[in-house]
Amino acid sequence: MVTPPTNHGRFATALVGHGCLLDSRRALVHETDGWLAVSDLHYGFELNRVRNHSALLPQWGMAATEQRLMDLINHYKPRSLILNGDVMDGGGSIRETMKMLDRVRDCVAELILIEGNHDRAALKRDLGFVPWHITDGFVFHHGHKMVKALRELSSASAAVHICGHEHPALLLSDGAGLKLKLPALVQDQFKTRPEVQHWILPAFSPWAGGTKYESANPRLASWGCGEARILKQD
Repeated sequence: MVTPPTNHGRFATALVGHGCLLDSRRALVHETDGWLAVSDLHYGFELNRVRNHSALLPQWGMAATEQRLMDLINHYKPRSLILNGDVMDGGGSIRETMKMLDRVRDCVAELILIEGNHDRAALKRDLGFVPWHITDGFVFHHGHKMVKALRELSSASAAVHICGHEHPALLLSDGAGLKLKLPALVQDQFKTRPEVQHWILPAFSPWAGGTKYESANPRLASWGCGEARILKQD
C-alpha cells in the first residue's frame, strides 16, 4: 500500500501517529513539541573499519551523514535534537565523532545523546550521554537493553517507546525477481504492555541497508523510507 506523502522535492513526509512526522531522510519529527530524533548514525563507520579492521572503504559516509543531519536541522529548526544511540561506530572514530557533535550542538538549543551499544566509554563520559530520555508521551532509549528499560521505565506515563538498534528495513518484491529494500520505521505494540507502542527508527547511517525485523509483538505498521517517497505496509 502506498501512503500519499507530502513531497518536498527530494524527500517526503508522512504522519505516523501521536503527532509525529516521518521524514524519508530517516528522521522522526514532532513539530509541536519541537524535537527531531534519529538513531544509529554509526558516525565514522569507514574510519573504524579502516583503522581497526584494515578494510578498504571510500571515505564519504561521515560527510554524507553530517550533511543530511544538518539539512534536517535547517529545515525543521527543532529545539531538541535526540540522537538515539549508536552515534559512533567504534573506537576508531572517537575524535571525529566528538568534533561532529560539537558542530551539531552549535545548531540546536538542546542536544540529547542516548547510549547505544557502539558508543564508547570515552565519548559517553565526556559528552554526557544518558541511558534514556523521557518527554511528553514518549520514552527514547536505544533498545539494546530492552528488558532493563521496560523494568526501570515501567512507571513512565508514555504511550510510545522509541528505539533504534535493529536497523529495520521494508523488503518488497514483485515475485519476478525485482526486489527493493528500504530503511523503515516499524511500529509494534508491546505484547506484555498492550497500552504501550514500540517504534523502531530506521538506521540513519548511509552504510546501513537494514534487514527485515521480526518480533513477537503485534505489528501495527511499517514505513519504508525512499528518496522522495514513503511506503506504508500494514
